[in-house]
Amino acid sequence: MDYPFDWCLSTKGALIMKLIFFLLAVAYLLIFILRWLLSLVYLKKGQSSSSDFQEALYTVVQPILSGDPRLENDLLANLQQTEAVEFYWLIDQSDPEAQRVADKICQNPSYAQRIRVFLMEDVPQGINPKSYKIEQIIDELTRPYLIVLDDDSVIDFSKMGELTDYLGENVILTGIPYNQERSNFWSKLVAAFVNGNSFITYFTMAEVKANHSINGMFYILPLELAREQKLFSAIKDYLCDDLAVADFLRSKGVEIIQTRVTCNVRTTIKDAKQYLLQMKRWLLFSSIYLKEHLDWKVIILIALPSFLPLPAMLISFFLGWSFVLLALLLLLIKAVWMPAYRRLILTDRPYLDEVFYEVLNDLVLPWLFLYVLLSPPLINWRGRKIRVTDGKIRYE
Repeated sequence: MDYPFDWCLSTKGALIMKLIFFLLAVAYLLIFILRWLLSLVYLKKGQSSSSDFQEALYTVVQPILSGDPRLENDLLANLQQTEAVEFYWLIDQSDPEAQRVADKICQNPSYAQRIRVFLMEDVPQGINPKSYKIEQIIDELTRPYLIVLDDDSVIDFSKMGELTDYLGENVILTGIPYNQERSNFWSKLVAAFVNGNSFITYFTMAEVKANHSINGMFYILPLELAREQKLFSAIKDYLCDDLAVADFLRSKGVEIIQTRVTCNVRTTIKDAKQYLLQMKRWLLFSSIYLKEHLDWKVIILIALPSFLPLPAMLISFFLGWSFVLLALLLLLIKAVWMPAYRRLILTDRPYLDEVFYEVLNDLVLPWLFLYVLLSPPLINWRGRKIRVTDGKIRYE
């Protein structure tokens, strides 16, 4: 097959571009191997813990909002894995569907005795609903440890014994997210973004002592720490509550501990528009993180791996089919390696098409980053446009 892009490069120009391509390719591969090795080392350090999870010490607090078709299944999945953990469900008075789901689950007496449902008034404008709702009920909590969990997230409670190692310590513990939502093309593409980056980002940064943030979908902290620091009052005007929690507690000298406890986040993405909105929101928050915590570790282990595929692919188009295929091969190596690595951590077997979606994600991700950098920092959140500059809620 004839190559469709005949750029008529000079011999010298072709040699220079080949050299640049190979430098980019080698850098991408070496950085990926480094990230994976650091992640693996951190994972292995935590596998010696065999403590039992002391369920009676913990309360799971979940702000609940209807809209995702998996809501009931996800709420039940956490309940079914536990016998003594308390669950506080924070539901809007104006959300009858979420109330219906909660009422249905509470018809089971064994669940009902561990669940408290709070019907919340409308959240004031300019306030983060999640932080505001937790602030309203924090004095109702009686157990010593608080687990903040999103309503689309399912914890693997079999790994929660690791938390026992930190009982009595004033630290914040965060879980590790992955995504097994497979309802459609766009959900699988978002899952590829999460799964292809989560373990070689959170574990890797923890191993080099540069974990400055938390997984906002799932984190644990002592109740008294949250009360004494008035945590949720202090961060309630921040849109990105996970960054706000991490930055606020770190400013108070509280250490962030990255656990190996996995958390399945199964958000259903309906179409291309929702995919773009979700990715823009995440990448805007990532840009805030990069601005606030930029150092050589972040540049090498987070920023470079995200951007290197773009120049490599662009240069390969000038050099011919063999270089295009070589660039795709590099992405394929990572996409095959990562499901095999996740197999060491997760109980579920990976699907074959995960490789395709991870390659596609790595091709699309640099363009999404460029789109986020060049477009106005606006997101559509709960029907309102918000300008994302410093993490605070600023309506347009």
